[in-house]
Parts: sequence; C-alpha cells; structure tokens
Amino acid sequence: MPDPIFVLGAPRSGTTLLRVMLAGHPRLFSPPEMVIAPFATMGERRKKLDERFWEKGGLRRAIMELRACGVDEAKAVEASLEERTVPEVYAWLQGQLGERFLVDKCPHLSADPAALSRLARWFPSARWAWIVRHPGSVTRSIENMPMAEVMLQGYAPDARDIWYFANRTIQSFLEGIPAGQQGTIRYEDMVGDGRKAMEALCRDIGLDFHEALLSPYEGDRMREGPSGARAVGDPNMAGRGKVDPALATRWLEGFDPSTVSPDTHRLARELGYDLGALAAPPMASVSSAMAALFDSARKLESDMRMPSDLDAVEGRRFLLRMLAMSVDLMVEEGDPDRPQFHHAEGPTRKMFADNPDADYWRAPVRLGDGRRYRVSGSVPPGTTYTGILYYRKGGVVGRYMPDREFVKEGRFELTLSADEGADFRGEGDETAVMVRQYFANRAAEAPIDLHIEFLGDASPPVLNPRDLARDLERARRNLEAVFARTLGTWQMARVGLLNRFVQLDGAALFPTPDNTYLACWYRFGQDQVMFVRGKAPVARYWSYCLYNVWMESGDYRHARVSLNHAQVKLDGDRYEVCLAHRDPGHPNWIDTTGHLAGYLLLRCLLPGGEIEVPTIEVKYERESLDR
Repeated sequence: MPDPIFVLGAPRSGTTLLRVMLAGHPRLFSPPEMVIAPFATMGERRKKLDERFWEKGGLRRAIMELRACGVDEAKAVEASLEERTVPEVYAWLQGQLGERFLVDKCPHLSADPAALSRLARWFPSARWAWIVRHPGSVTRSIENMPMAEVMLQGYAPDARDIWYFANRTIQSFLEGIPAGQQGTIRYEDMVGDGRKAMEALCRDIGLDFHEALLSPYEGDRMREGPSGARAVGDPNMAGRGKVDPALATRWLEGFDPSTVSPDTHRLARELGYDLGALAAPPMASVSSAMAALFDSARKLESDMRMPSDLDAVEGRRFLLRMLAMSVDLMVEEGDPDRPQFHHAEGPTRKMFADNPDADYWRAPVRLGDGRRYRVSGSVPPGTTYTGILYYRKGGVVGRYMPDREFVKEGRFELTLSADEGADFRGEGDETAVMVRQYFANRAAEAPIDLHIEFLGDASPPVLNPRDLARDLERARRNLEAVFARTLGTWQMARVGLLNRFVQLDGAALFPTPDNTYLACWYRFGQDQVMFVRGKAPVARYWSYCLYNVWMESGDYRHARVSLNHAQVKLDGDRYEVCLAHRDPGHPNWIDTTGHLAGYLLLRCLLPGGEIEVPTIEVKYERESLDR
C-alpha cells in the first residue's frame, strides 16, 4: 500500500491551489484539508474539532467523493472511524483508492514538528511537497483574512511571525528526508510558469507529469462542498476561473519589510526572496508620521523648563491637550469636503488666551478653484456678540465681520468663496472659518444655531495611508507651532510685561479682531494681593481673565478666574479688581488658583473710545484687609 504525499506550507502560501492542481492528476486523490495528520487518534481529532467546527468538512467531503454518497452517509462513515488511530484511518482511505496515491495537504503541520516526526515514522516512504510563498504576500494575506485570529491559533503570536516559524519548521524537518521524497515549489513560479514549476515538482517527488495539473479549475476537484461538508481552504478558489499570474504579487502591496524579524529576512534570502529590495509601502509613511509626531511630543516634554512644579505639571497636561487637539484638528475634523462646525476650545482644551465667556466654532474650508460653501444660522435675541472670520495658511487671520454686518433680524446666510459675488469672500488660501459667540451671562443667553455646507460634489470618504500620513505630519507641525508661539510669548511677557499693562497686537495668537487687548504678567507673593484699578471701558463687552504660563484660562468650572462687564461691581465709572490666592471678601475678587505668576488680560470688544491703561498695586494681604 503506497504511503501518502503530504503538501506542506505556511498558511496562505497557496497550499489550496497546489492541492487542487494535484487533484487533476489521474494517479492522485487530493481532497480538501481532512485535518487528521496532526493527531495520533481520531478521538483527539474529535475533541479539537469540537472547538474548531469549521474544519470538520474536509474528511466528510473526501468520503462523499470516495463513496459517491451524500452528507448524512459521509457523517455516519466518519463516526464509524472515530475509535481508530490515525494510521488506521489513512489505511482505510488508501484502501478505497486502489492504485491511486492519497494527497493530504495540512498547513497545521507547519506549526507541529512533533506531528511531522510522527508522520515520518508512520510513513517512511511518504513524499513531501513544500510550497513556499513570499513572506510579504503570506503576511498581508493573513492580516486580511476573515477570522484570522481564530483560524490561525497555534501558529505564531503575530501574523508577521507565522511565515518564519512555519517555514523554518518545515525546512528543519525536511533536512532529515531523503532526496527523491521531497520537492519544493514556489507559489510565484506555480502561478507564473506553471508547467515548468509543476514538472520540476513532479520530477523531485517521483511523479509523472500530467497536463491536467495545469487546469485546476476544470472539473469539480472538490473545490466546494454542501453544507456539513464544506472544507476549509482558500475561500476565493470557487470564484476564480483560471490561474492568475497577478496573484504572485497582489498581496505585496502594503507589506513593510521593516516590520518582520531579522530571522525572517535571513530565511527569505535562503528561499530566494530579497525583502530588502522591496519599496516601503504607503502604510510605512503612516508609521513614520506617527513616530515623528510622538518624537516631537517627547522632545517638547523633555525640553520643558518651568519655574514651578505647578507650571511644569500643567505643561504636561497642556502637551497632552495640544497633542489631542492637533490630531483632532488635522485628522478627524480637517475634511473641507465634508465640513462640520466643532468647538475649537472649551474647559479642557485651551490655548492662546481663550475666553471663558466665548464659544469658538471652527470648520475646515478650502477656497479657490471655484469652491463654495454656505454658512447659515440664527442668533437669539440678547446675544452679546457674534463674529465670523477666516484663517489663512500659516494661521494668518483673514477677512472678518462682526454680527452687525451679516446678521439680519436674528438670522444669517452667507456664501463663502474666493470668487466675486460671495457674501464672505476670501483670498483663496483659507483653511478654516471661525464663528465666535460672546456671552455676558451664559445662564441667560442661548447659543447660536450654526450650519455649514459644501456646495460642491464630494466623493465618499475613503481612508488611505497617503492622506493619513499627510494629516499626521500637519498635526506634528501644528503641535510644534503652538508650543513655539506659547513659549515665545511667555519669554517676552514675563520680562516686558511684569506687573504693568501693555496693549498687544496679538496677531500671532489668533485673536478676535474686534477686540483690543491689554495684558500684563502678574507676579506677587503668597501673602500678597494685587489691585487693578481703572475706568470701565465703553465697549460692547469687556472682561479680565487670568491665565497660566501656557496661556490657558484657569479652571472656570470650579473657580472665579474671570470677571466681565456684567459681573464687575463699579464705583461710578471706576472699578477695582482684586487678585488674591484666597477670597479676601472683595466683591471683584479673581482667584489665582495657586499661581504666583501668570497672565492677566483685559479684552475690550468693539470699544467706543480710548481705553484707560489700568494701574496695579501690590500689597501684603494683612495691609489690604486693614484699610
């Protein structure tokens, strides 16, 4: 009785195609994976396949072919074999074949050296056909295989390792098999010059070549099976009509040779694959962009040199906030073909001296080339202020309009474009539109209703590596720019604005253009208080607000870190604001929230005249309470 021919290979190496090609040979019986080779007894097999139920169909399909029977009878025959050893089942199968040879393809063997050794003892004259395929193709095919994490359990912990461990196991095993009983075929050769490859394999394992080997899609060849006898294998076999040479390289797209081990590179070279010759795939650009982004974040963190522990810990939080903001801004909220307004700042995302009394609504746009948008909405009665502006490339403030120029009877609708005739015309390099709403009393003033629509054709969004890498690089540059501007302003302010007010241009800090800003860098001791005195500005809105080193407003959800014109208690047209580390009982107290130094900003919206520069006086706390 002849010993079987075993087909060996890593999963997704083309073992199914080779099996079907061999099934056309008149001297061979080459069924789907029967999954009996890894076991010593059929009882062991039954226990394992109770867990891996999808692998039960191969043996049944073979029985159906051998006995010309249906599924139910095949199941009954299979059940009658369950008390036998695996060698006895092989003998039973061979007994049904007469002079034909049994071919058993079983990728499981590539992860089971003990089973291979056992088969070699059972069948000393067995022949072994080893199919190898490019590690990139195998890896990518596994990574995109449905249920791969379940179906490939036991091979290796990661798809990138399966090729090496499987082929190294087979290579080591075959070193003990005599020449004439083993042959190797490359998948790429098999789907390319199939005749030459199959002739060589047949010669190496002592099998005469037959023309039908080259027509795997002729006849049934057990490529499919009915319910209950569907065999595991390549699910694409049934949908193909011929061998496609393009399959040799199709899965290489997306493979990054730098992600596999040096051992894989070495074994690949032994088997004729030079991984170093492959170009980096598009996905590698995403990995590089992510690495660059994280490297920038790490460097920014390591370069922080802050004067106090509180500044240092807030700096780390600011870094995390700006990292998340940059990714959101450029990756998640940066599509100008499908724009949506989102909150650019809020209680946990602050930069460039945010205003606790303002909502910042941002949407991405890309003007030029005839592109147009529509922004519409309603402004509730009693709203303190609404303004719209463009940001151009580099963060430059573009055109802007206050509500009196575009809100009519509580509503507005604007066309946005760089073309003539647009209600809100840009220059063509705009990247975002911002709508600000100011509140004097959030509890009493309702938020605006706001919408944006791209007036053009937008293709369905498809995530691809090239665009994601580009957006991640933009996020990295944005993160570094935010830090450069923030720290540059601090370096200037802590010296040039120490305990004195200076009017700022603020162009680099994304200001509200309708505002006039007066800023100082306050500093006073733990037992001191600071009094700020001046004349109430004539303006639609004005306020004082405290900021830390990172130009973040204090936690206004839990502390009074700002006062606006509707909250400040006046003495005629004069005011006195008190900065203190604890409540001194002053009606205009602003809480420093533990900061001994920081920014104090006076912003005046649409002022109606000259703004008096405030004066500053620092006193010890006990002196201030005695007066």
